[in-house]
Amino acid sequence: MSDTTIQHHVESRDVTFRVHRFNPQVDSKPYFDDYTIKLEKGITVLRALNYIKEHVDSTVTFRAFCQAGICGSCAMRINGISKLACTTQVWDELDRSRETGIIRIEPLRNLPLIKDLVVEMDPLVGKMKKHSNWVDSRMPEDEWGKKEFLISEKEFLTYDKATDCILCASCVSECTILRAHQEYVSPAVLLKSYRMNVDSRDGIHDQRLAGLVKDHGVWDCTHCYRCQETCVKHIPIMDAIHGIREDAIERRGTKDTSGARHAEAFMDDIAKKGKLVEATLPIRTNGIAWTVKNLLPMAFKMVLKRRTPPPPPLVKASKGIDALRKEFREMTGHVTKDHQKKSGE
Repeated sequence: MSDTTIQHHVESRDVTFRVHRFNPQVDSKPYFDDYTIKLEKGITVLRALNYIKEHVDSTVTFRAFCQAGICGSCAMRINGISKLACTTQVWDELDRSRETGIIRIEPLRNLPLIKDLVVEMDPLVGKMKKHSNWVDSRMPEDEWGKKEFLISEKEFLTYDKATDCILCASCVSECTILRAHQEYVSPAVLLKSYRMNVDSRDGIHDQRLAGLVKDHGVWDCTHCYRCQETCVKHIPIMDAIHGIREDAIERRGTKDTSGARHAEAFMDDIAKKGKLVEATLPIRTNGIAWTVKNLLPMAFKMVLKRRTPPPPPLVKASKGIDALRKEFREMTGHVTKDHQKKSGE
């Protein structure tokens, strides 16, 4: 048998990385530098950036550590979406690029910029401290270290996915509310708070919940799902946010905060007519005094432009409202049974 030689042909091409640059000591505003390098298929964005720093421009600054999708340090915006550079393949990003052969690299949003691709994490850490994102043990202090404080496997499964969070802040970067209000608690903090509040070993559940329902808290979430869609660990963050809201209504009632009142008014409208009665929603949520003070100027503008919502008597029920009401009652019944079951446990 004659010898045979197996040849491997590795696909390679020139790739341009358009990297965000900003050094506050010398730059008046951010700008972009282009770095074109030849890469083989199978290379991650982080390996490419490491090559640029080691062989092309040593001044490019970014964070990286484990290079295995565990520490979360290398989170950055790649082609407009927050991701981990160490788990993102260059070839995949080339298929998504708006400009052929160019991959755009930017720092995370909604956190203060330090330099180039490095952002300040202190605001997120500060919010975690404010909302006690740790288990405050119910076990008496004199028993610490003497025995294990165990939980059941069933209980652990309720927050198992939440423990996968590596605090990369990708969800923080993609949060639309944080772009408008930096005081917002953030999806990362809500996820951690949920994980602590459903842990039976925790002793400050009500205290933590009281902080989460205040202004810029859990009720400010607009359900855009950007946090969940971009989570690098595929954690159902919105399930955690819904869990906190349900917990707040169950323990504190529907009159406790404007967010809870808004949820109750929303559900009442859907149950009765299958659609929102927008004209009275602000009053039912925040009261007459707040509505007059904050929304009266906008109401006048809407009247002038003939864009006011119809008054309640003119809001007709949706088609098929009887079937909707039946489904609504069934859903409400299931939720009530679930709450009763949890209370029994």
